[in-house]
Amino acid sequence: MMNIAGNPQVPRPGMFATVRNRRGIIAAVEPFDGPEGRLHLVQLDYKDDQLPAEEQLLWELESRKALLEPTALPNITATDPMPAEDFDALLRAARWTAAMPFIDPDGAGPLDRLLITSPFHGAVQVEDFQLVPLLKALQMPRVNILIADDVGLGKTIEAGLILSELLLRRRIQRVLIMTPASLRLQWRDEMWDKFSLTFDLVDRGESQNLRRRLGMDANPWRAFSRIIASYHYLRQEDVLVLTCIINSYMICFWVGGKNYAQRISHSTVF
Repeated sequence: MMNIAGNPQVPRPGMFATVRNRRGIIAAVEPFDGPEGRLHLVQLDYKDDQLPAEEQLLWELESRKALLEPTALPNITATDPMPAEDFDALLRAARWTAAMPFIDPDGAGPLDRLLITSPFHGAVQVEDFQLVPLLKALQMPRVNILIADDVGLGKTIEAGLILSELLLRRRIQRVLIMTPASLRLQWRDEMWDKFSLTFDLVDRGESQNLRRRLGMDANPWRAFSRIIASYHYLRQEDVLVLTCIINSYMICFWVGGKNYAQRISHSTVF
């Protein structure tokens, strides 16, 4: 028989383990003496979404297993160091992040008093007229503004500037963008590419996936702080009642028809 009593890796409760191509936490260990020496009956709680969620196994009889101490550090000599170019890029990004100011929400406190900051933290070339909605929005105690510029004048940029500015000033925390279903991906990509704002798409399928991961009581409107959803989906009564925790809404919609002298498209309302 195989001699396994001298195995230096002895499992202990609280250690992180990889067994049978799954990862989990050791909840309990019961050592006992067997014909092959000292064995350990391990209670393992897996941390993935597969079944079974927990399992008892004989540690020494597992062929492919690994243990990680709770305070173990990675071996820095196991991989090559970061290239100098990548390290310089990381350093510049860290300095730029650290340079982002703490903007005073109302301009009357001890923090930095800057008129506007979002144009300096976005990847856009801002035109002068695109700053007008932003300046008007900052003068409002509660932002309620309609942006109905002509096609191609940058309504998305104007809306993103307002949204980014309010987030920088900590006047809002949760954001919901309501848009036609066909424009959800476009809004998500625009917010990320131009303003580095991440948004999660929420619909019936994503809500079900979230509940599979976090439990049946999981609420996507609480799990995500910045959301893009179709307003056709939000019109459902069982969905609308869950969105009351959102404190900033941005609506993108179409208005127009053949009886209108001029068609307004992609209008944006805060």
